[in-house]
Amino acid sequence: MTRPRVGIVGAAPAGPWDTNRMAVTGVAAALADVVAACGKVANDVLTSARIENGELGEPLAAGRGGSSAMPHKQNPVLSVLIHSAALSTPGLLAQVYTAAGAANDERPDGSWHAEWPALRQLLCVAGGAAALTRELVSGLRVHTGRMAANLALTGPLLVSERIMAELAPELDALFGGPGSGKAVIQGAVDASLAGEGDFAELLRAAVPAEVSDARLADLLDPVAYTGEAETLVDRILAAHAPRLRASA
Repeated sequence: MTRPRVGIVGAAPAGPWDTNRMAVTGVAAALADVVAACGKVANDVLTSARIENGELGEPLAAGRGGSSAMPHKQNPVLSVLIHSAALSTPGLLAQVYTAAGAANDERPDGSWHAEWPALRQLLCVAGGAAALTRELVSGLRVHTGRMAANLALTGPLLVSERIMAELAPELDALFGGPGSGKAVIQGAVDASLAGEGDFAELLRAAVPAEVSDARLADLLDPVAYTGEAETLVDRILAAHAPRLRASA
């Protein structure tokens, strides 16, 4: 009987794959990785779509996500299904590895029989999670106004890390010693946390006029504090450009 070849398409395996289950476990692990990646996206949407956050919303579709008791409610159905897939996948992957590790002889008595149903289920779960994630991200609604409002809850203290990193060295030169700038900024932070005033106003009072109002305003603007986010996005898109073009 001719046995199917598991591995690189068109390449003959170096030896019989009956007892070497690495090709099967490798496929199973890759499928689990897909579901885990989709689950991370879904979990972020689930958190950001909560009413108290309200920063994201799933794509709308007639009859999907409604509540029988609360007409205003929009349940994140896609994210819930993807999250469910991510929760079930580790058990399926463990079954594949358990069966592979318990295989005996060349015709395992039970291991293959436990391995293949789990692998088939992984294929179904990964395919479903990928399709749902594509629909989710393609129509994801981003509520920028709510994002700005949530940022405003913390106020200018949100960017105190940036101010410490960028402004402290400048203040060291103005105040005449290493660490002096950090102490000035930390004093304004501590005073604001103690309820003694707005951080931006306290910082302006503590920082010499050599640091302009425009400079402080730029440092206090969270929109200008995205770090390496844009660079990382560009690098990731460039790395996957061939694959994206092929799937378009």
